[in-house]
Amino acid sequence: MSFKRLSALLLLAALISLPALALAQGAHTFAVLPFKINGAKYQYMSKGAQTMLASRLSWPGYFESVPAANIERAGTRFPTGPADAQTILGLVDSELVMAGSIDFTDNQAALTLNVWDTKGGKWTKTAQVPVEGLVPALERLSVDVRTEVFKRPGDDAKTAERKEQRKEQQSRIAIPKNADFVAGDSGEAPVGPAGGPVMNPQFRYEGGAETPGRWQSQSLRYSSVGMVVADFQGDKKNRVVIASAHSLHAYEFFQNTLKPLGEIDLGMRIKILRLSVIDIDHDGRAELIVSAINDPEGNAEPRSFVFRVINGKFEQFCDPQRLYLTVVRTPPTYQAVVVGQRKGYHGPFDEAGVSEMTFSNGEFQPVTRLRLPSIANAFNFTYLPEGNSFKLVVLNEYSYMKVYTPDLELQYSQEDGYNSSAVFVIIDERLPGMDMGNRDTGIESYYYLPMRMLPVSFDSKGKYELLANKDISVASQIFKKFRRFSQGELHSVFWDGVGMSMAWKTRRIKGTVVDLGLDDLKNEGKKQLIVCVNTYSGAVGMSNEKTVVVTYDLDSNK
Repeated sequence: MSFKRLSALLLLAALISLPALALAQGAHTFAVLPFKINGAKYQYMSKGAQTMLASRLSWPGYFESVPAANIERAGTRFPTGPADAQTILGLVDSELVMAGSIDFTDNQAALTLNVWDTKGGKWTKTAQVPVEGLVPALERLSVDVRTEVFKRPGDDAKTAERKEQRKEQQSRIAIPKNADFVAGDSGEAPVGPAGGPVMNPQFRYEGGAETPGRWQSQSLRYSSVGMVVADFQGDKKNRVVIASAHSLHAYEFFQNTLKPLGEIDLGMRIKILRLSVIDIDHDGRAELIVSAINDPEGNAEPRSFVFRVINGKFEQFCDPQRLYLTVVRTPPTYQAVVVGQRKGYHGPFDEAGVSEMTFSNGEFQPVTRLRLPSIANAFNFTYLPEGNSFKLVVLNEYSYMKVYTPDLELQYSQEDGYNSSAVFVIIDERLPGMDMGNRDTGIESYYYLPMRMLPVSFDSKGKYELLANKDISVASQIFKKFRRFSQGELHSVFWDGVGMSMAWKTRRIKGTVVDLGLDDLKNEGKKQLIVCVNTYSGAVGMSNEKTVVVTYDLDSNK
């Protein structure tokens, strides 16, 4: 994250929470001292954080900041204790003095705010967040200040209104019936392994391979990076294509197993990033889009392959395209369209953004540029329908879920990571003029592409939710490049008017989830929730990883 960007984030939301202050009615004064910044390269934030905090706390006629000249009397003094605080209070002629500090270590920010009053009282609030999560943490704390400290009229009513709105939104969520699903924040009772009520809602029930409504394939001999299910032949029968690092494998569901149909090796110089499907020529047969990079260890360039898959044979639909291609359902119709993005000059993605593409004369050409936040790329966003409008959901570089309005106003930012993957592209951080030669410099970094997010609606009212994977790993929280997970959970989250809440989740899935889908894999006339998983063989057992496909019926309490 650049210094400029982080400074802008602080200026947008630098408000630290305080406990309630017992003050008399009338106008009161406060003084916000320049923030103490521990981190040499972030010193410029001291004044910015001070100014934003003072402006956000200002409430004319009730709480007002003392003039800047008063604060300048304190110079560089920072309260070290109650006696020192009282001295500064006298210097600035204020009833309250606020002294904040931010400690930066790697990608973490530790915030502390001390508040002293003239009666000798002291209040302290602290927060430890990733630098990227600083803004949402401050936004939440700012609400606490307005309601608990200043008791601003209307804030309590707004909070109550949001709670009612959340309750109403939750009541509309239809939770699919399956013994392997656990109800989330919607407040419905969880179910036990047999589909009945649990003995105690605090107990966790783990599902096995024989749990009703759950099917698991045989182990496949490779580890995978993606999966799609579609009607590739126009015969109303779905097949499965699974991608390993350099190859594609086609299967069909047959006698309760995945029957191999065929495969193709794209070569060691091709590294597959994501699979997508769409009927490009409208002939009733889905085409397979394979987004990849060429020469992943050298000057990696995007390559997208398009195949027809007929009886397990992969036939080229067109020449490889020199750009990233994938499929997104775009408003207002939410029909699937091909979107694309070219490589950037130094970064992996072109700063010009993502465009809807059309296929003509054997190649894909951009027709309409999508209106997306600057952090969006071809692989990390989706549209979540909401009545006559939509929310734009983007996963940032830390896999935190950010929610935007159609006007690109940031409404919510989550501090839990979703949809982590081991698929990456190299970010070249060399300066212009250093582009020649090999990459054995150790100065490149990696951008990990998140898994796809899946907007779905399980009820007739059209209320949409988002399916995403929550990886569970202690090692990944410590080591940024550790991307192999022993367990995962598939979460269904929805917009509740305030943020993203969980409607339900699957029970623990053993292994690393690499992709998900909602299709009729078994060709029984009903869609299943489909999860592609790499088995976990320990921290150093990467060569022993295998692929399994797990499906969940969506009405399996019969």
